[in-house]
Amino acid sequence: MKHEHMIYFRVQQVWALFKLCIAYLLSLFYKQKRIWLISERGVDARDNGYWLFTFLRENYPGIEVCYIISRDSPDYVKLQSYKANLLPYRSLAHYIMLWRASVLISTHIQGYFPFMGMGLWFRKISGCYNSKCHVSLKHGITKDYTAYLDYSNTHLDLLISGAKPEYDYFLSAYKYPSSVVQLTGFCRFDGLVNTANHRQILLMPTWREWLYKDADFAESEYAQTYLSLLHNARLHKLLEQYGMDLIFYPHHEVQKYLTHFKQHYGSNHIIIADKEHYDVQNLLRESDVLITDYSSVYFDFAYMGKPVIYYLFDFERYRREHYSDGWYDYSNGLGTITKTENDCIEAIAQVLQKNCEMPEKCRQYVSHLFPYTDQHNCERVYKAICETEKNHNRTEKCYKDYIK
Repeated sequence: MKHEHMIYFRVQQVWALFKLCIAYLLSLFYKQKRIWLISERGVDARDNGYWLFTFLRENYPGIEVCYIISRDSPDYVKLQSYKANLLPYRSLAHYIMLWRASVLISTHIQGYFPFMGMGLWFRKISGCYNSKCHVSLKHGITKDYTAYLDYSNTHLDLLISGAKPEYDYFLSAYKYPSSVVQLTGFCRFDGLVNTANHRQILLMPTWREWLYKDADFAESEYAQTYLSLLHNARLHKLLEQYGMDLIFYPHHEVQKYLTHFKQHYGSNHIIIADKEHYDVQNLLRESDVLITDYSSVYFDFAYMGKPVIYYLFDFERYRREHYSDGWYDYSNGLGTITKTENDCIEAIAQVLQKNCEMPEKCRQYVSHLFPYTDQHNCERVYKAICETEKNHNRTEKCYKDYIK
C-alpha cells in the first residue's frame, strides 16, 4: 500500500512540473508587476501567513498580494472578504502566479510550491526564481538543529525570527548572513492575547519522524502513551475537582489518525479536537495550561505568561531519530519536565493547586526570549520584507510607493 502511495505521489509531482512549464508560457502574456504571494501549507490559514496577509489587506491595500489556499479548506470561509486575492492551491492560477510574483512568502520553506521541497530543487535549475525575493515567515520558533534549514540549502533572502536565542542560532549554527535573518517577532504573536476563561487544559503533542515507518499507528508507543494518559483515573478526578476540560489536539500529521483516539474515556471532561473545528491559536489563547513535548507551540503559550508541562517520554529516541539538540535547554526552560505518566499527572495536580500560575523563573526566561511583547510584529515583518525587496534590485521609486 505504501508503495502504491509513493507511485501516486511521484505521478502528482511530475504532473505539477508539467503544469509549471505550461504556467510559465502563459505567464509571458501578463505584464510583470509587483506582487506578493503568501502561503502556509496551501490548505490552511491560521499561522503567520494568514496574519501577514490580513494585515496587508487592511493596512496596505496598495500592495497587490495573493494568498494560496484550497477551496475545501476549513479556513477558506474566513477569507471570503478577500476572495479576489485568493488563489486555489495547486490550480493553474496558483502556478502562473509563481512565475509572476516578485516576492514569494511562506511559513514553510518554499511552501508556496505545490509540493514541499520542490521549490528548493526548482530554484537550483531555474534561474528565473533567483530574481524573486524568497521569504520565510516560519511556523514556529526553531530550537533544534536540522541540516535542511542550513543557509547553504535554503538560500533565503529573508528569514523571520521570533526569539533572541533563535536569531543568534541561525547566525551561528545555520550560517545565515546577518542581513538575511531579522528579529521582528512572529506575525501571529499579534493575536496572542490571553483569554483563558474557559477552564481548560490543552494537550498538544507534536509529530515523530519514525511514525512514517511504523506499520500500525495504533500499536505505536506514541498512540499507546497518549491513550493511557487520557484514560488515567486520577486525571479524570482532577478535571472533575477543578472543573477543567482537557482538549487533546495533536500535530497536523497526527490528525489523520484521530479516529484512534475518539473513544469513551470515562470522563465528560476529555475532548478530542480536530483541525476542521478547532483553531490552534484560539485553543492557546483560551487554555490555562499547556501539556506538550517537543512542539515549539510552547513558546507561543509562554509568550502569554501561562504554565507549560513537558511530557518527554521518548526524549532519547527523539534526539536520535528526529531532530538533533539545539539551543533550547528543557531543564532550564519554560516549564516542568515529566517523563512518566505518573509524573505528568502529578505536575498537572501541582499547577492546578497553584491556580495555573507560571513560575517566576519561567517568567524571567520569557523576558529574555522575546524582545518585543507589543502587537506590532506584522508591521515589523512588513518593513523587513520591503527593505529586503529594496535591496533585491528593486527601484527606489517602487519601494517608496508602498511605504507610508
